[in-house]
Formats: sequence, structure tokens, C-alpha cells
Amino acid sequence: MSVFGFDLHAQILSSLATTLAKDPTTSADEVQRLVRAGPVLPLTSQPSSPKPSANGSENSFSSAENVLADGGLMTMRHQHALIAQAKFAAESSGQFDHDLVPRLCGYLHSLPNFQFSDGFGLKGKSSADNLTQSLIIHLFTIAGKRPLVRGEILDSIWAYLDKLSKLVVSDNAVKVCEFVLPSLNGLWTAFENTSLSFGQKDFADLVAHSNAFLSNETSEHIRDAINTIKQESDNIYARRVLAQYARESIVLSSNRIILQVLTVKRNMVGRIIDAQFSEGSETVNSLNGHAQRNGKHAIEHSEDEGPSQNTASTASLVPVNVAFKTFDDIWTTLLVKPAKHYVAGDQVDLTKIMRSEYIQSLQFFADIREFANELLSKGGVSHEFYYAEIMGISLQLASLASIYIHELDDVLPSHISNCLFNSVRKDEFWIHSAALDCSGVLSINFAEANRELTALLQQFLTTPSPIFDGADFALIQSSAVERLAQNLSQPSAGEDVALSTVYALLNILYSYNTASKEKLAIQEQSTKIQENIVAAISKIACVLKGEKITSLALSMLAQQIRHHSASLDCIIVFPLTDIALAGSLHSFNDIVQVLGNLIKNAAATDRKAISKELSQAVILSFSRLAQTVNNRPEFYHPFMVSLLKLIIEKADVGQAAGKRSQNSGAKGINPLSTSVGQLLSVLSKLLAHDDFQPHLKPSKEDVKLFRDVWFYCVLLDFVKDPISNKDSSKVLLNIARKTPAFVSGDHGSNAYLEGELEYNSVLPRGILDDQKAAMRATLTSYLPGQAAAIKALSSAKVVFLLSVYHVETMRSRQGNCSFILQYFMNVGVNDGGLTSCLEAIADQVISVFTSESQSKVLAHALDDEVRQQVRSLVLGCAHRLKRVSTLANKWVHRVIGSFPQMMCDKGLVALVLELSELLWLSCENELTDEYCPVYSFTSTKVNVTIDLPDSYPYRRELLTKFVDMTRKWIAAAMANSPQEVDALLQDYLAQTEKIHTGVSRVHMGRTLAARAGKDLTKNHNCFDGLGNLPGANLDNSSVFFQEFSARRRYQGEIGGMENFSSVYSRESGSVLRAQLPALREKLQTMAQQVKDDKYVSNDDLANALHRAVSALATLDEIEEDLVKMIAWIPIYLFTPDSLKIGTSVWNWLITEKPNVEKRLMTEVAAGWAWAARHQKGLFSPLLDSEDPFRVRMEYAPTDKKARQRTYKIASYLFSPHVIWIEFLSSRFQATRYSNRDMVESFTRLLLMTFDKQLNMSTHPLAREGRFQLLLLGLRLLKSNRMEALIEYRLRDALYLSALSWFQLNPRWSYGGNKMLSKTETRIMKEFGVALDHDKVILGSILSSIHPSGSHSADTNYVFTDKLTRDAIIRKHSQSRRLLQLLTENELNRLGVWSTPLVLNGTAPEVNTHEKGMSEEGWRNLVRFAWSVSASLAFQLMSRFKNAFIPSELGQLLANDPFAAVGDADAIQILLGEGTFKYSASQLKYLLFWQPVPSITAISYFQPAFHNNPMVLQYAMRSLEHSPVEVVFFYVPQIVQALRHDDLGYVEKYIMRAARVSQLFAHQIIWNMKANMYKDNKCEVPDALKPTLDRIIDNIVKGLSGEAKDFYEREFAFFNQVTSISGTLMPLVKKPKPEKKKKIDEEMAKIVVDVGVYLPSNPEGVVIDIDKKSGRPLQSHAKTPFMAAFKVRKTREESSLGKAIMKRGSAEEEAEEQIPKTYDVWQSAIFKVGDDCRQDVLAIQLIAVFKNIFTNVGLDLYLFPYRIVATAPGCGMIDVIPNSISRDQLGREKVNNLQDYFLTKYGGVDSIEYQQARNNFIQSVASYSVISYLLQFKDRHNGNIMIDDDGHVIHIDFGFILDISPGGNINFESSPFKLTSEMIQIMGSSVEDQGYRWFCELCVKAYLASRPYAEQIMQLVSLMLESGLPCFRGETIKRMRSRFQLDRSERAAAEFIKERVDESHLNKRTVLYDSFQKATNGIPY
Repeated sequence: MSVFGFDLHAQILSSLATTLAKDPTTSADEVQRLVRAGPVLPLTSQPSSPKPSANGSENSFSSAENVLADGGLMTMRHQHALIAQAKFAAESSGQFDHDLVPRLCGYLHSLPNFQFSDGFGLKGKSSADNLTQSLIIHLFTIAGKRPLVRGEILDSIWAYLDKLSKLVVSDNAVKVCEFVLPSLNGLWTAFENTSLSFGQKDFADLVAHSNAFLSNETSEHIRDAINTIKQESDNIYARRVLAQYARESIVLSSNRIILQVLTVKRNMVGRIIDAQFSEGSETVNSLNGHAQRNGKHAIEHSEDEGPSQNTASTASLVPVNVAFKTFDDIWTTLLVKPAKHYVAGDQVDLTKIMRSEYIQSLQFFADIREFANELLSKGGVSHEFYYAEIMGISLQLASLASIYIHELDDVLPSHISNCLFNSVRKDEFWIHSAALDCSGVLSINFAEANRELTALLQQFLTTPSPIFDGADFALIQSSAVERLAQNLSQPSAGEDVALSTVYALLNILYSYNTASKEKLAIQEQSTKIQENIVAAISKIACVLKGEKITSLALSMLAQQIRHHSASLDCIIVFPLTDIALAGSLHSFNDIVQVLGNLIKNAAATDRKAISKELSQAVILSFSRLAQTVNNRPEFYHPFMVSLLKLIIEKADVGQAAGKRSQNSGAKGINPLSTSVGQLLSVLSKLLAHDDFQPHLKPSKEDVKLFRDVWFYCVLLDFVKDPISNKDSSKVLLNIARKTPAFVSGDHGSNAYLEGELEYNSVLPRGILDDQKAAMRATLTSYLPGQAAAIKALSSAKVVFLLSVYHVETMRSRQGNCSFILQYFMNVGVNDGGLTSCLEAIADQVISVFTSESQSKVLAHALDDEVRQQVRSLVLGCAHRLKRVSTLANKWVHRVIGSFPQMMCDKGLVALVLELSELLWLSCENELTDEYCPVYSFTSTKVNVTIDLPDSYPYRRELLTKFVDMTRKWIAAAMANSPQEVDALLQDYLAQTEKIHTGVSRVHMGRTLAARAGKDLTKNHNCFDGLGNLPGANLDNSSVFFQEFSARRRYQGEIGGMENFSSVYSRESGSVLRAQLPALREKLQTMAQQVKDDKYVSNDDLANALHRAVSALATLDEIEEDLVKMIAWIPIYLFTPDSLKIGTSVWNWLITEKPNVEKRLMTEVAAGWAWAARHQKGLFSPLLDSEDPFRVRMEYAPTDKKARQRTYKIASYLFSPHVIWIEFLSSRFQATRYSNRDMVESFTRLLLMTFDKQLNMSTHPLAREGRFQLLLLGLRLLKSNRMEALIEYRLRDALYLSALSWFQLNPRWSYGGNKMLSKTETRIMKEFGVALDHDKVILGSILSSIHPSGSHSADTNYVFTDKLTRDAIIRKHSQSRRLLQLLTENELNRLGVWSTPLVLNGTAPEVNTHEKGMSEEGWRNLVRFAWSVSASLAFQLMSRFKNAFIPSELGQLLANDPFAAVGDADAIQILLGEGTFKYSASQLKYLLFWQPVPSITAISYFQPAFHNNPMVLQYAMRSLEHSPVEVVFFYVPQIVQALRHDDLGYVEKYIMRAARVSQLFAHQIIWNMKANMYKDNKCEVPDALKPTLDRIIDNIVKGLSGEAKDFYEREFAFFNQVTSISGTLMPLVKKPKPEKKKKIDEEMAKIVVDVGVYLPSNPEGVVIDIDKKSGRPLQSHAKTPFMAAFKVRKTREESSLGKAIMKRGSAEEEAEEQIPKTYDVWQSAIFKVGDDCRQDVLAIQLIAVFKNIFTNVGLDLYLFPYRIVATAPGCGMIDVIPNSISRDQLGREKVNNLQDYFLTKYGGVDSIEYQQARNNFIQSVASYSVISYLLQFKDRHNGNIMIDDDGHVIHIDFGFILDISPGGNINFESSPFKLTSEMIQIMGSSVEDQGYRWFCELCVKAYLASRPYAEQIMQLVSLMLESGLPCFRGETIKRMRSRFQLDRSERAAAEFIKERVDESHLNKRTVLYDSFQKATNGIPY
């Protein structure tokens, strides 16, 4: 690792230094820590007296621990720390300068005292070199920033220089080579690279302290030290230093020191001259002036700090506030501009120094030249002598010194001449270049020397020299002619001198022309001399630009062409382009003519012919002229005309040659290789200039010339397949782009076009018969639909049409399709029989344009030029000529139809609306001034003027068509980008609000904008299913105008402030700017409130954000912090309202301030990532769906409010993301055409989102947002050509994300939101369509691995670790096939749910993909799904009903059980019904398998599973995985599982659970007691009794302390209550009053103990008993009674609502006011002698169904009231409150339920009645489905209750499943009870809303139940051995058949609908009610 390069430690310290420097709060302690990291500072380096530090302490950073008597080891880390200190000091504001500057100067002075670690750093330099350079550079930076320490710093550097000079002359050769020479190199390098301005005294100090290094003594010591190290020393590192520098071409030597000193002196003198003597510069002669010019740095120190100790040094003549210039910049200035000379007394001393430097530098020049010549004579010069560099620098220093003292003697020019004429070697470029530059500088600054130096340069150029044979000849020549021309341009020279010089040069050139060949042969460099002369003459003409000189140079040079060698002719031709652009138009035309004549002679066969070299030179000159003519734009047109004429002349010759070659059978050649082709290339370059637009306003001559050129291109086949030849294609494309239409004007000026074509000079003699046929065939191939018309055309018209075709298609390919409209503006075209063909060509042009634009869309590069074309076409729609208008209308509709998001452009929207207004005004003109029509109409808003004829019918027709098209165009854009269009329309309305030019009050543009805004549907949810309401006239007007009003309000606020500011203040926007801090503070406060989870109202949020956006839209600059807060505050809030407000203002801001879009969207994307990280919305696990069997089951009535709140919470959670996604989708559509940055941002956002697929919510309401994102991803893939690896990653992540949804159990639409259901269906359909069109491209490869070294395009390349391109395509095909099937299935499921009843026609089910699947296809699909995810494969079984899937899954599971351990559903296949297919080695994976629900786990204890240890352990683990409160519900099943608990697993679980939950212990004890006997009299014990007794004893024995006390209190209390039945037994035959009295007596004895509860209400505590509430119930031989208890319950607080819903909502405040506990009177029936266990099972099943329906969000009602069996034949039943049985109603003479409802709730029109009816429907539907599935019988009116809300509740379940009254004669054969009085309330048919609701709810209840059929049957099957009478064999089989699990969802819906129809007014139901009335007196 390098010392200072890429060392991590160095980078960390450097970054730390920068951070501390920029932070104004940096403390002294922090700086102290940085100082401590550095090396120990030697004691000798400390300042003699400490200075007070910035914080008042004395030299706080010079603590003792950093001070030593001498230097120690300077490690790399020390060097890093020292440089970091210096960097901190340089970049800080100077508050620590008093401490750090002395310390840094001390380190610099002490560097020689340190021992440096070996090593080399940057560019191979040693540590001493790098450290010295870095320290001094940073010290220079400090000196430049802070003048008060400048003198101190420079003094320390001079002192260090002196110290090094002493070390050089020491005898320590190792020290000199290891440290001194590298440190000197770093020091001088720092001087060369610093931007510090040096003054005159600084130069004097430099001279004083550096001259020691120029002495012979010093040089001798350096040479001796180097020789010693090289020859004698054994110091390896010192040798390495010398060798390393030599390898880097830096030879450390005495001459290098001299060179560096001279270079620094030269640079400093140059800067002094530039600062002191250049015009406009100022000299500052005092510290005061310096401080004033340096502003803030001078005033950073308070007055009491006192002056610096080095004031004198700082007060030197220092140029200040001058932009930094390098020496090259200064030297370049001096070469063209004389220095300004000042004479002042205070410069005398420096003048003496300058004279001394002048003499010294020339002496160095002479000495080194003599020494070099001596060495050269002996064989060569080593690089270590730097002789050329020293000579050049010496000349420059001497020249600068001479300029400074303004004296010039003969010595310096003599040395310059010596350099130019006495060079010994060819490679002395540096010396010659310096000499030439010095001659120029001296000539400019000394007028008296101008003539002499000019003659010197002229002589140099015309005298042979070795330098002309060197590699640098061209550079030397360029420099020499530049200096010569510059000298002649000086005022001292004059035009006469220039002319005489040119004549002299021409004479010399002419002499070479007339010299004999023998003489020329002697002069080997004659060609070089002639080249010099030509270059000099051209340069003089170009620099002086005089007409005389230009004409002279042009005429004389032109005469010399073809009188010399071909190479010299070329040299003469090349400079003509420079002369042409330097002279007048006359000269330019002359040169073009000269070049043109040469071109004409290029193909001549006589003596006029020119050489091929000269021909190429002329073409190159033409090309150069075409490329550089933009410097003289007035030459564009004449040059173009000359070129066009030249091309036509050459083409004429070429055509004749073509005939000859055709006759001779010659093969074709590249068109560009011919002279015509070359000239076309020149024309192309000329037309390439953006500021040259000859096609816009061409003259008739221009049109004719271009037309003839293109005719020749057609005739000569230049246009034939230009695409295959890239060069030819590019040339013709450029020419076509600037070619004017071949017809001129639209006023009939070309009415005689046909005649012009037929008599065109190009065509008649140029077309052969076979050529005519070929061209006609070609045109027919281009326009196949116009074959008949083409046959009738003349050859001239065919050529014309071919030319038009090629020009316009080429033009269209470059983005200009509207230009062709100009052809239809010409009368001659319309009348010449060309119209149909031209229309066909125009159609082709539009097609080409659309195709090219489509490729731009895929690259997101649709530029403004494309929009400009649409704009031009739109303008054409309002053209005065009907044909033009019709065609433009047609074409613009095609373009916008292809790219509807074009209308998301603000300018286009404004244009179409303004044109509508202009057309309306034209029609309005008829009403206001009919006989004086207005012909021109102007819109200042879009800067458009249209001309219209005076035909009012045409105007009306135009308006009607244009308005219709405008509405269609805007609607097309709305379909994809509704929010952007909404913002644009509002913006238009706002900007045109005060603009009105018509007489009437109608503004058509505003009317259309308002109408479009009303029709806008930003959110499809809003109007799905509502748009068909007759007379509703629903639209978006309320939202549109509300947003518009809000924006106008806040714009008005800001506008008012601005107006006030402009009226009362000269400063525009002063009030707004003054309010910005307050606005910023308001937003910051709000952001903090949101972060602190404090309540922010929607009004406050909307006000703050709207004001901020309005302010941003008004300000010119972008306030980054405001943009950030506007983006983040709604995201931090993350509520539906905040995102609605946020997306609205985001759209507004982007519309008003398009340049802020990227910044805003970057923050929005960051916010999306934040939401994902913080698990917001779609990424929240809070509402992840759970299996209803995995959550706690409740015995409680359906709570509608809780269900509604759950839906609201879920909607509240996911709606923000849905709103956000709609914004992103709309934004993507608006930007995808032209904004690649935005598309890449969307790509990153989606990739990040899809990578988090496993973190996304699984709730049904998340489906909408998830698939909206997936749809956006597919649209992004379709419209984007991304790099292959990114495309693969995005598509792979997208498909996996989509499949992750289908890994879940199928989900129905949640709740009864029909609008949401339709929205989900629509999104899924759109997703399916997008999926069908998804294609793998993988076309753009940045890097790939090609097998076998092949790089062909069709190679199966690899660009991922595992997959080739073909493998990826195959994988995609399989993924897409699978997704298509799953999407189709999801759509069918959603279709069934949203349309459960098929009322008309067949079921709307689509199985296109499923029907096409074969058995092998299914098996392959299952295998592929398994490779993606085992869970996905298992879900196929729940979605598709065929036998292939389970079969294939079984094989896959057998091969790889471990792949499925994460999916509990796989257990269904693995274990099945207990018939094991798998070995023990496969079952071992059960130890790791995902736990199954509790009821499933309990079922594995049944005999069917053979007590397999693996299965039992898995069941046990699954049970223990579930919370006890969940398993609590399955107590009856757990007790039954004990029957086969041979290994004691169930008993073990019971004991553990009993210890965890006392309530569980109590409940299971009661249930065990109820199951001890088979009969109610306790005479026949159950086989399970011993086990139950043992377990009960163990549970009771295990109780202790409070648990035991609680057990005893509870059972004592309950025994007291139930014992009342025993006391009534003697009174069984007694009347009820007597029984009642006994009950009251016994109840009076009961004392309510603390904490006791009713077994049926374990969640409540009994706090009181109504001791008078007891009453006996009717029974012949038993004594049941009822009593009322006051129970205190605690409301369960759901943390979900508070976690999701934001604080401050009204509902939350209302809920907080609800008490946490509440008391209810609960009546209960206590039975003795009745087996309640079957009722327990029925109620348990009803509770399961209720949980299932609640999980889906169904609007169904069930009341699973509590029944607990507490002993054999004993139990208690909760009484259903506020209800009455239908039987009791009958006894009260209510003969009809409808009458009851009318009496109780009012008429059918009353709200109470309708609510009750709705409750009735919901409850009847739920109980009907359950009655069918569980086969509830004995459904007479005594077993049906009706509560006060109208709910129907079933009770008494003595006959369920397999048994029915009357000895199972199955009298009630109807699926369920649906009587006429029920139907009378609901409605008689599906046409009635009530009955339709009933049918739909039945279907939905049935569909919702089917996925849980297995668990329901497991719950029942566990009770089969309980001895309950409801089981009579094949119970489960019959139950399974009722679920119809082998049917699809649609078939199942039809099945249950048939059961409804079967039950409708079933006669058997009526007969059974009649039977009950007859036998038991139960009325009906």
C-alpha cells in the first residue's frame, strides 16, 4: 500500500480533517485528538514564545507529550496525520491558526531531524519528497487565505531552504541522497504548483535564499554525494532512491536543482509582470490594501490581536484578488500583448536584482550550451544534465527580466539567433521553441527590435536547418510562422513591412519554381523551405486580414499551383481555407472558384488534369472549409450554392461516365469514392451546422438546385440501399435533413410544377429506357398501393416522387415528419396528378417517424424535436387549406395514438387548447362582424398565429373536428397518466384565467380543459360499478375543481405577496424571501411532530405543503430543503389522506417546476425505501393473513362493528401505498418517453421492492397494491431496453414476487366492497394481458463470457453465474406459463366472488390456459413450481382440480422432503389419512417441519397414524407451538384423543397446558367429567374413565397456592349453583311456583367468592347474582332451571388499530372514552340429566364457521352461544339475550314473520325495518349454509330464535349430521329450512335485492368454507368415538361430499345455488312444521 495514495488510514484522516474543517462547531479537543495522531515535535522546533490560541489558552496543541529534544521515527501513520493536520488548517476558517501554523512551521523546520521509514509513495517519490510538498502546499494555501500569517509562513519556508542548503554542503552523502535532494524536489514542486500570489519582496527573498543552490560549490557537493552513493556507499535505500527517481524520468542531480530554481524564478517573475504591468492590474503596497482586497480573511481577527510579527514581509508588493494563472497562461498572454511598464522609486532594488538575474540566466545559457557542445562532440549528453531545459528556461527568464527592466541589449537576440541557426541536433525542439517564443515576446515589447527579429524569423524559415528534418518539424514551423505573423501585426511594423515580407517570401518561392532540377537536388530541404514559405504567407494573410495582403497571397499562391511538385501543390491548397475565412466575401468566392476549377479538372483526360493527390487535397480543403465556415456565417449560402452547382456539373459528367461504364460492363463502386460523392460529403458537413437552415426559407434557385442534386442522386443510384453503407447513409441523411421541399411556397408559385419537371435540364437526356422501367418498379415497391397511378406517371414525375420519397423518409428517420406537409400547400402538386402518391409517401414518412420514435422511447430518449414535430402537425390541423388540415389531422392522430404520453407535455396541452380557442374565435367572428372577416388569429400564450380563409362553414367544420380530436388526445393521455394530465389542465386553467380575447364570455380552451378534468378518473376505484347509474352523471369535477381551487388559493397568497413586494419594494420577491425562514421553520416543526408521532391535522398538512409548493413555483432558484420536506412529511405520516395530499402537491410542483422533478423523485424513491425498511403499508406484517384455525376461536356473536373496523384498519394500512403506486405509475407513463434518469430510478425502486417480496403483506387487501406494482414492473420491462443483466434481475425478481402471492393459500376479496373487487379484477386482467406480452430481450450486454471464444450475435452467452441466455429464456417461458395459469385461476376466483350468481347466460369463466394443458404439461409445471418453491407447488393442488398434481407432488416430496419442511400444507400429502407411503428416513424431516394448526396436530394422535413416533413428536411440537388460548377451543377433541394415547403424549400436553393456564385446567376437568360415563345416570362408565380420573387427580394435585385456592373457589361456587337441580328433584311433579320458591331459597345461600366465573364465560368474573332470577324450566322428568348472573368483562384492546391508525382521529378519541371494563347480566340454563356434548360440538362448529367468515370479512351473522358439559348428563347453556323463539311468537298470535317485522320495526320503507331485514338475510344465509353442511335437523319453530335486531339464531342441536327425528326417517329432506315467511321478508326471486343478497351470501359462505373442509372434518372425526348419537357410520365421507371439494369455484357456486333453489319453499319443510304443530303444538 502506498504511503499517501490509496492507504485507508490516510483516506480516513484526510476525510476527518475535511469534516472538522467544514464544521463550525469543531472544538479544540477534537483538533487536539488530530494533533496527537501526528509525530512528536522536536523541542528545537517550538516557537520561542507561545502565542495566545483562539480559545484563550496558550499554544494548546504544544503539550509536553508531543515535544522531544530531537526528531524520532517518522512512520507512515505519522506522515498521514501530519498531512491531515495541514489539510485541516488549510481548509478551516482560521480559528486555530495561532496554534497550528507555528506547529506546522516547526514540523517543516524539523523534517531533517526525523528518520523516515523506507518506501515510495505517489508517482514513485520518496516520503521526504511527498511530505515536504504536501506541507508546503498547505502552508501556501493558508498564506493565501489569511494574510496575517503569510509572512510567518514564508519566513519559515526561506529558513527551511537555508537549512537544506547547509545540509547539501555537509559531508553526509546518505543524508543528501535520501532526504535533501527528494525534499528539495518536493519544495520546488510545491512552488511550481501553488496558486499563491507572490510580490516583489517575495522574489527578492527567493533570490537571496536560492542562489546558494546555483553556486559551483553546491553543485560540486551534490555531484560528489551522488557519486559516493553510486560507487562507494553500501546504503541500499539511498541507492534505491536515486534509481527509483531515474525510473520515473526524474534524475536527481545538481543540474536538476538549477533547472528547478530557474523555473521557480521564471514563474515568479512572470506572475509579477502579469500582476504589476498588465493593463488593468493594480499594485498593493501595504498590508492594509491587501486586507481590503481579501475581504473576509482580513477581518476575521479582532483588533486586539495586534499586527503580525512579519508585517514587513506581508506588506510587500503582492498582487491580490487576481485569478490564478499558470505560467503557460501568462506566457501566452505575453506572446500577444505587450506588458505595461511602470517606473517607480520603490522598484529600484528589484530592478537591480532583475539585471543580476538577466546576466546570470544568460551566463547559465552560455555555460550549459558550451558544456553540451563539448559533450556532444565526445558522443552524447545524458538526461541528468537537463541541458535543453536549462537553456530554454534561461532564455525565458532573461526575456522576462529584460521586459521587467525594459532594457534590451544585443546579447539576448544574439543567443536567440544562435539557438535558431546553430543547432547541432534535430531533437532540440524545446530550445528552438523557447527561442521562437522569446523572439516574439521581445518583438512585442521592444518596438525597436521588431524589424531585426522579424528578419531573423524570416531567415529562419527560409534557411535549411537540421531541425526541419526532425520529428517536431510541424510544431516548429507552426510556432515560427505564428511568431512571424504576430510580429508583422504589431503597429511598429505596418502594412508596408508586411507586404514587403510577403513579396520577399513569394520571390523565394518563385525562385524554387524557376531553379533547375540539379540545383533543387542539391538543396535537400527545398521542399521544407517551400512549405515554410507557404505556411508563413497564409498565416500572415490570416492574422493581418488586410484586403491587399489577402488578395496578394491568394493570387500569388494560386499561380504557384501545378508549378511545383504535387506535394507542394497540396501544401498550397490546404491554407487557402484559412485565407478564405479571413478575407472578404469576394476573396472567399475566388478561393471557392479556384478549388472548384481544380475539382472540375480532376477527371480531365487532357493536360488540364490534376494529380490524384491534389484532387484529394482539394476535397479535404473543401471539407475543412465546410466544417469551419461557421466562423463566418455570412459565407454559408454562397458556399452552398457553389457546392450545389459544382455537384450538378460533376454529376452530369458522372452520369455520362456511368453510361460508358454500364456499356462496358464495369462493376459499381462506393458512391462516396467518386468526386460527386466526395462533394456530397462536403455539402453534408456544411449543412451539419445547426445555425444554417437553408430549408426553412429557400429561394427558388435553392429549391431548383437541391431538386436537381437529388434527381442526380436517384439517377446515379446514390440513394440505393444507403443503410448498408454507413458513410453514404450519414451523408445523405445530413443533406436530406436540410433539403428544402422540392416545391416552393404555398401561393401557387409552383402551379406549373409539371412543366418544370418535364422540361428539367437534368432529366430528358439522363434517363435511359431500362432505367425508366427500373425506377418505376422501385417506386411501385415503395408504394405498392399506388401501382396503377404510378403506371400513368411520366418518367420525370417518377424521378420526382423517388426523390421526395428518399428525402422525406431520411428526414423522418432523423425526427422530422411534418416537413412533408409543405408539398400539399402547393397548387402545382395538388393539380399535377401527384397527390395520391405523395399521400402514400407521407404515410410511409409517418410510419418511419413512428418506428424511429419507438426506438427512442425504448431508450427513453424521446427528445424535444419529436415533440416539435407533433406541435407542427397539430398546427397543420388548423391550416387554411382543407387538404393540409385533413392530412395533418390524420397523421397527428396516428402519432399521438402511438405515443399518448406525448400529451403529458405542458406545451402540447397548452397548444391544442389554445388552437381550439383560436378556432372558436374565428367562428365567433361571423357573429361579431360577418362582412369583415379576420384572417389571422394569435395566441400570445403559445406564440402561435394561424391564418384562416373567410369561409365560415370551413371554420366551423375545422373547429368541430379539432375539438373532437383534442378530447380524444387528452383522453388517451389520461388513460395512462391521469395525475399528470390533471395537473397540466389545472395549470392551463390557472394561466389562462385572465386571458380572454373574444367578445362572448366563452373560452373554448378553458371549456375543454374543464370538461377533460371532469372526465378524469385518477383512481379507477372511484367509478367502477357506479358509472352505469342512470341519471347519476358521475364525474371527477368535485375533485378536479377542489384541487384547482386549492392551488389557485395558495398561488394567490404568494402572488399577492409578490405584487406587494414589487409595488412597495424595488426588490422583486423580497417579501417572499423574507417569509422563507418562517415557512421552512413551519415545515421543520411539522416534520419533527410527525417523527415524534404527534397528531398533525389534514388541514395543517395541506396548508403547509401547498404554501411551500406555491413558494417554490414562484422562486427562481430551487430550495433543496423545502423540496425534501415536501416529499418526506406525507411519507412520514403515511396515512391515506397524507399521501393524497402529498401526491397532489408533488404533481403540482413537477408541473410548475419541471427542473425539480429529479430532485423530488429522488426523495420520493428514498421515502419508498424508508417505508419498506420500516414495514409500512404493503411491507407491514401486522395484518398478515392467518389460518383461522391458528388463531383463537371465540364463542361470541358476530361483531359487525369489529369487522368494519378491521376492514377500515386494513384499508388505512394499504391505501397509502395504493395511492402512492398510482402516482408512480402515472409518473412513469409521463416520463418514460424521454427521461432515462427517471426510468432508471423506477427500475431501482421496483428491483428493491420485488427483492423484498417475502416482507410484503399477505392480507387480501394487499393484492391490489402488490399487483399494481407488478403491472408497473411489466410495463417498465416492455417499454425499456435495459442492460441484459439488469433486465434478467428485474424480471426474475418480478416473477418471483408475483409467484410469492400464489405461494399463499388462495384469498377471496376481503369484505363486501364490490368496488374493490372489481378493481382487483381489473388489475388482474391488466396484469394478465401485460404478462401475455412480456418478452425476454437480453439484447444489451455490457459484459459476458462467451464459450469457445465465440463472439457472434447468436452465441448462447453466459452473464450470470449459472444460467445461459437460452436457459434464462426457457426459465422465463416456464415462469410465464405458470403465472398465466395462476393469474387465470385468480381471475376466475375473483369473478366468482364478485359475481356469485349467474343470472343470464353461461358463467363468465375463462380457462384458456388451463384447457390447453396435457398430463405431461401439468407434471412439468408442477416440477417447475417445485423448483421455485415447494409451497407454490402445493398451492397448485388447492387451485386446480386434477389428479396429476397430487401424484406428481407425492413423487417430488418423496425425492426431496426437506424442500417442503417450511410448508405445513405438505403434511397433507406426506401423512395423508395415515396410509404412509414414505420411509422412516423421509419422516425424520418431521422434526423440522413447519407446525400444523392445533386441530390437525390433535388428529395425528388417532389410530390411523399407528402411534408413529415421528408423527407423534411432530404433533406434540405443533400443539406446543400454538398458544394455550388457541388450543383451549379444542378441549373436547383433546379429551377424545386420550382414547388412543398409548404413549402418553396427549396426557403430557394436558398436564403442561394445565400448569400454564388455570382456565384450561378447569375446562378440561369439566369436559373429562362429562365424558366419564356413556349414560346420563352414570351407570355405564366409559373405557376412558380411569385415564380421566388419573389425569384429573394429577391436575388437582399439581395445583398449589393461589392456583389451588382459585380451583377450589371456582368449583365450590359452580357446585353450589348446579346442586340446586338436585334439591328440585323431589319437587319434579310440583307446580312451578313451588319450584321457584325452592330455587330462590337455594340461591340465597350462594355467596359469590372473589374471581369466580361461569364455565361458559371464563373471560368474565361473576360479581353478583340476581337471587330472584331463578326459574324452573319445562321438563317431564328433569329439573333444569335458569338464573341470572352479573358478569364483569374486560374489553380486549387491539394494539393493531393504534399501531396503524394515526393519533388524533375522531374514532380513536371516541374509543379512548369507552371504559375498559363493563358489566352484563348473563342468564344461564343449568341442566341435569341431559347430555350436552352434542350441542357443544354443534356450537363449536358454528364458532369455527363464524371465525372463517370473519377471516374473509363476510357480512354474515352467527351466534355461537356458550354450552359447557360439566358432568355426565349435566351442563350449562348461555341464554341468548334479547331474543324470542319463533314458537313463542306463534303462541303470541304472530302468524307471520313479516307482520312481526312490520309491527316491531315499522313499515318496509323505514330504516329500522330495512336494517332488521338486512340482519335477517345475513343470519339466515349463514345458518342455511351451516345447516346444509352440518345437516341440522329438527328445525321447527321452537329451535329458531329471533333477536331484537332481526337476526335469526338456531338453537338445540339434538339432531345433526347423521341423525334426524323419527328414527332417521329423514323427514326433513330439504338442504335447509327456507320457508315462505322467510322469503316474504327477503323477496321472492333473485330480481329482488334482498333475496339476491341472500343467494349471493349463501354462495360466498359456501365458497369461504370449502378451503377449510379438512380441518372442519378433523374436528368432527376426533369426536367419532365419543358415543354421541349423531355419528352413524360414513359421517366424514358424507360430509366431504357436501363440500364438493373436487369442483371448481364456479361449479361449487352453482352447486350451492342449486341447494338454495331446492330449499326454496320445499314441501317437506312445510310438512315437518305441520307435524310439529300437530304433535308438540309448535305453531308455524
